[in-house]
Amino acid sequence: MLEDSDTKRRLLQGAREAFAQHGLDDATVRDICARAGVNVAAVSYHFGGKEKLYAAVLQDYIEQEQRRHPRDAGVTPASPPEERLRAYVRGLLLGALCEGGDEDERLGTLVLQEFVEPSACFWTIFDQAFRPTMDLLTDIVRQLLPEADEAAVAQCASSINGQCALYCFAGKVIARQAPELALTPDNVDRITDFIIQFSLGGVARVRASRQN
Repeated sequence: MLEDSDTKRRLLQGAREAFAQHGLDDATVRDICARAGVNVAAVSYHFGGKEKLYAAVLQDYIEQEQRRHPRDAGVTPASPPEERLRAYVRGLLLGALCEGGDEDERLGTLVLQEFVEPSACFWTIFDQAFRPTMDLLTDIVRQLLPEADEAAVAQCASSINGQCALYCFAGKVIARQAPELALTPDNVDRITDFIIQFSLGGVARVRASRQN
């Protein structure tokens, strides 16, 4: 069992390097196994094929990033929803910085590509790695809008996620167009505060429209 565990670990590392450099289509099982120092049959035996190994690599990357930057850092479900929302947004933006180096940045790009053009394995990744964080945001918005229906809650949550996702998908374009808005470690709190201010203003408008 220890030998199997070590083989899987080495395959994940080899695949991480290969997929980061070449993507899913151009990375080869032979190259991955050469990097891992294992037999080419090991990919099928331990993961069920290259596509499932790719999914395992992306999920491992996402889980590591979420552990480094949890969306509930410093808060609990009993904290005020405004504080929970700030923790969520800040954690998401910190994750978008890809401070783990070039390899992490390339893997982050692969994850973003999955959102634009999902591969067959993406929905497993989504359900296991992303749905819980999206459910967390929905719960926060529901606290802010207890009188709203689920459609309004989902729309508000999507809007907040969309503001954060802009920095994930178009961070380099934003930095070129407006350098003062570039997502950097020194600018994370400023951007977080603006997204919170803008979002809470929108939530307040939605709340007021339901009270009239």
